[in-house]
Amino acid sequence: MKRLTSLLCLAVVLLVAQPAGAQHMSLGLGGGTDGVGAELGVALGGHVHLRAGFGMATGLVDITLKNFSVPEHPGLPTGNQVKVPLNVRMGTRTGRLLFNIHPGRGSFYFALGAYVGSPCLFRGTFSELPDDYNTAGFDVDGYLVKASRGELEASVEASGLGPQGFAVKPYAGIGFGRAVCNRKNKEVSFCLDLGVQYQGKPGLWADGTSISGRTKHVQLSDEVLGEFAGKINEYTRYMAFWPSLNFHVHIQLF
Repeated sequence: MKRLTSLLCLAVVLLVAQPAGAQHMSLGLGGGTDGVGAELGVALGGHVHLRAGFGMATGLVDITLKNFSVPEHPGLPTGNQVKVPLNVRMGTRTGRLLFNIHPGRGSFYFALGAYVGSPCLFRGTFSELPDDYNTAGFDVDGYLVKASRGELEASVEASGLGPQGFAVKPYAGIGFGRAVCNRKNKEVSFCLDLGVQYQGKPGLWADGTSISGRTKHVQLSDEVLGEFAGKINEYTRYMAFWPSLNFHVHIQLF
């Protein structure tokens, strides 16, 4: 979160520090598949608009799968299966830095840039797990991932081109509208984006604890999960490229 805040602050400084002739700025509010959010837009000449903002979808999706299959014993992933409830919530929180490139004087544009921030896509809570999940758990490189009172929290995460723990997801798309008004005395405009983010292959992550008591966020590999990994991959294999559809209303600041 600190890295995301620093990056967004830098983006705002760059927006404000543009030459006087380019300092036409707007504030955009809206939402879409990336959740709800806000952004600043600035015109870098007549054909390019720079947009920097933040969006979050935490809590917008909340569903429960009542009969999700898991191994009866976490150390025997190929053994007997049991049915447990799985609550899934959307957990995206990302900043964005986008360039709207208008090939002509009209409202159509190409959008290029990146989404950055938290790699978390979805958060899940398994409940009513067998007792072995409270004691044996999953051993990941010396870190024990286990349940507490039959509940285990995990998250589906993808970092795109970024390092572990910080996502950098390149974005390309098309759109209609203008982030900054190009007509005199017009104070409101809009942007409608349709594009795709590259996320890479998502993985299942959870907090583990070492013998010394140190906590670390670790990935539950296919080797650790066994046949259970196939069920996870069934839901995530189509998520390497994430479609985005967003709409923002922009209010001219100056």
